[in-house]
Amino acid sequence: MTMASPRPASTSARPSPSRSLVELTALLGFMMSLSAFSTDGMLPALHDLAVFFGVSDTQAQLVVNLYFFGFAVGQLFFGPLSDRFGRRRVLLVSTSGFLTCALALVVAPTFTVVLTVRFIQGLFGAALRSVGTALVRDFYRGEAMARVLSFALMVLLIAPVFAPSIGVFLLRWGWRAPFSLIAVLAGLLLAWLTARLPESLPPERRRPLSFTQLAAAARLVLNTPPSLALTAVMGCSYGILYAYLTSAAQLYREHFQFSNTAFALAFAGTGLGQVCGTFLNGLAITRLGLRRVLPWAVGGVAVAAAGLLVAGLLGAQPVVYWFLLTLVFFGIALVFSNANSAALEPLGEIAGFASSVIGFTSTVMANLFGLVIGQAAQGGPRGFALGIMLLALGSLASLLVAQRAGWGRERTHAAAASPARGD
Repeated sequence: MTMASPRPASTSARPSPSRSLVELTALLGFMMSLSAFSTDGMLPALHDLAVFFGVSDTQAQLVVNLYFFGFAVGQLFFGPLSDRFGRRRVLLVSTSGFLTCALALVVAPTFTVVLTVRFIQGLFGAALRSVGTALVRDFYRGEAMARVLSFALMVLLIAPVFAPSIGVFLLRWGWRAPFSLIAVLAGLLLAWLTARLPESLPPERRRPLSFTQLAAAARLVLNTPPSLALTAVMGCSYGILYAYLTSAAQLYREHFQFSNTAFALAFAGTGLGQVCGTFLNGLAITRLGLRRVLPWAVGGVAVAAAGLLVAGLLGAQPVVYWFLLTLVFFGIALVFSNANSAALEPLGEIAGFASSVIGFTSTVMANLFGLVIGQAAQGGPRGFALGIMLLALGSLASLLVAQRAGWGRERTHAAAASPARGD
């Protein structure tokens, strides 16, 4: 049984048979979790990788940063490419590229090669998420689409809970073992896509390859102050996440003297806090609305970050530091999707292209922030907490700018003036 049959754009898509829906949901969850695992699963290996190549643990953080830079750039290109050439072809090519990079990392002879390949792998990793989401939009609408994306997001959030533990287990075979597992998973995904994925975008619905609309979307974002400020909120908030991902191994293992197992448990606990925040966000949005939840979430992150900074300055016990850091990520989960929705709110009919621009801009901002904090703090609890506090304040200040520019009212000035608005 195939997963679903593509329907013409003029026909309302209805949910496919249950087996097809389950398979497509599982496939999308696998794609998203593979991208997440390629970062979280290899964090425990950073120290051993640094020792092997004779670099510092701080330099080893670049293995994470370069992946995210590639991921940011990939978001701009793979969506338009899949609109022109179809989802299946682009997914097969990008998954093959991802697999090739994973194999190259297993045999990489120098640290420079590792960094170069990680950047390219990030490019292909962006396609797994962006094109996968577009594929679901082709097959399903309404509640069926929401169920698929919700489950996939759940898998994406749960992956960081277990990935470091798997990475720790694999370390007994050396730092290359986690990268080998990534290659195995990429191979399984490629086989699954090849055997079971039909094309969801027929030729008559494809669009010419043109980046002029992407440039127009970028200009519109720049000329829409609330969206621009809310993109900065996303950049600062994601920056906290990226700073944590690059610094976590060095913070817990070098400065707090955690064992590999303790590091995996601490990382998993913080991930669970983020999962809980995501579930709470769904309830809060339903009851209170976006315009109430987002300011409280951003303010809550700033308060938790202030507590983290105090704990770092006073040399608090690691468990206290960990608890406050988990509170930060509980709040961050309430910011991510809400800030993204708010940023797209005034941008009308070009929301798809605007989403690529906002995703690229916020990811580049976040990675730069994470890179600076990781390299400057060198995993130290005080420097790391100070960086988190500055990003929390940046997010709060950006939200205040968005509110002064009109966000939070029933209709923003930018939305009323924008010719691209599709009411």
